[in-house]
Amino acid sequence: QVEGSKPSYVALLVVRVRTTLIEGAMAAEDVVVVEETVPGTIDMKVTTKKPISFYVRSAKSFFTGVEKEGEEKKEPCCILNISGLGEAINTAVAAAVAVESEGLAVIKSIETSYPDMTSGRGCARILISLWHK
Repeated sequence: QVEGSKPSYVALLVVRVRTTLIEGAMAAEDVVVVEETVPGTIDMKVTTKKPISFYVRSAKSFFTGVEKEGEEKKEPCCILNISGLGEAINTAVAAAVAVESEGLAVIKSIETSYPDMTSGRGCARILISLWHK
């Protein structure tokens, strides 16, 4: 958290960043992370390509921090925004609920929408904002 203040929700632009994230060889091709335009805020887009357990572990690691031998430690984030489209909505909800049930964060907001897609058809979308306890 930023010293002396509570985190606030800020809309961020989604930018793909290639980076190694957590335990093992999980790469950003599996989890899309947004550049931290506001320190301590991370966006995570989930898909149906990986199992739910993968995203649950990823979300938990963002709030606990990660330390690997020989590399710098990744500090825990203050706000994690999890979003999912269509069939990935279930995965986004499962990851958010798992983090909250572990006591790592609290769900502050849930937004749903039906954005227009490039294919012409709309698709259901969910955005869940989790704040570190």
